[in-house]
Amino acid sequence: MHNIQGTPEWLESRRNYIGASEAPIIAGIRKFRTNDGRLKTKYLLWREKVGLETMDCDNHATRFGKDMEQTARDAYIALKGISVAPTIVNHPIHDFIRSSMDGVSEDGKTAVEIKCANKEDHNEAFLGKIPAHYYPQVQHQLACLGLDSMDYFSYHQGQGIIVEVIRDPCYIDQLMKDEIAFWECVTELTEPPLCADDYVDQDEDWADCAEKLWELKEAIKLLEEREKCLEEKLKTLSDGKNSMGGGFAYTNSARKGSIDYALVCKQVEVDLEKYRKPATLTWRLKKWN
Repeated sequence: MHNIQGTPEWLESRRNYIGASEAPIIAGIRKFRTNDGRLKTKYLLWREKVGLETMDCDNHATRFGKDMEQTARDAYIALKGISVAPTIVNHPIHDFIRSSMDGVSEDGKTAVEIKCANKEDHNEAFLGKIPAHYYPQVQHQLACLGLDSMDYFSYHQGQGIIVEVIRDPCYIDQLMKDEIAFWECVTELTEPPLCADDYVDQDEDWADCAEKLWELKEAIKLLEEREKCLEEKLKTLSDGKNSMGGGFAYTNSARKGSIDYALVCKQVEVDLEKYRKPATLTWRLKKWN
């Protein structure tokens, strides 16, 4: 595939698949932030994929990386002695898993992930290590490429360091399971589990309101349980007969049963999903442990 990375069309198409840069998020690494300061979690990524939210992650660091990518790629080519070019690679089995590669050789045997790194990440590369928050990304790429190894190239202030990353079959197996599970959440419009970073800390007014609402809900729950008990007792005392006493009347009446739509669909093969209304937002209060 020869989609041009960074174009509006490329950015829009990213909603339709899981890219390598999203692998760390799905793997549970919460390091990357949106421009409004939120950590990018699986939940935020899910909202983006299903079209509930558009997130701007363009900042000085990402712009610098884009501007310097060709310079860094040229430095890698000079150091490696092999020409590479950017391309997009599909996973051999799962078409919703892809990798936008910074560089792949013409024969497909050499691939590189380029990072215009900060000093901390570059120091790790100097020690022969790939920063932990990029490890899922490179293993995702290896899963798509089918290679036994690829290069991680750290470029900082004119200095380039190549770190060879070996394919980790066990890690890839788990990563692919996590990505498949995440994509099922996307296709089925089911939210992935929330984590602490999916919540915003609020002030005392919010906490006081939440506490009062919680207490009210608990009181209503107790009243509903009491209502159910008294209802059952009155039915028992009525013995199946319309009854009255003390100025009250209790009537036993029949009404039509509801239609079992699931059974109807099986018999006439009707797909109710195409008649489903758009999703609506709901709020639920719970205790956070």
